Amino acid sequence: MVNVSRGTVLVVDDDRAIRHVLRTALERHDYVVVETADGAEALDVLERERHTVSAVVSDIGMPRLDGIGLVETLESRADTVPVILTSGRHTRSALPAAVRERISGFIAKPYSLESVIAAVTAATRARV
Repeated sequence: MVNVSRGTVLVVDDDRAIRHVLRTALERHDYVVVETADGAEALDVLERERHTVSAVVSDIGMPRLDGIGLVETLESRADTVPVILTSGRHTRSALPAAVRERISGFIAKPYSLESVIAAVTAATRARV
């Protein structure tokens, strides 16, 4: 049986264990996953693979460039890739208004893997 990818998801989190768990869950749902440890690395990947990344799932709190900075940079570049932010410390309502308007979803930690899959599925379907 041949599996057809549902798209490529860029997972951005400084916690290696979280990246691993998200990779495993997303791959089980036929997504290809690329991982980075912070927003700066994510921007590098998006620059190189702009046309292949279907969605981004990013933590907010990370070194170098956090999730909010990632979203703001993508907005300034007019990059329309859907972004889903996650955080254990922030709420969606506490985000800057421009970031709230730009993101495709927000998931508070701790989250269920089902909620991440549902958010990614919705974001990738909306982009098609």
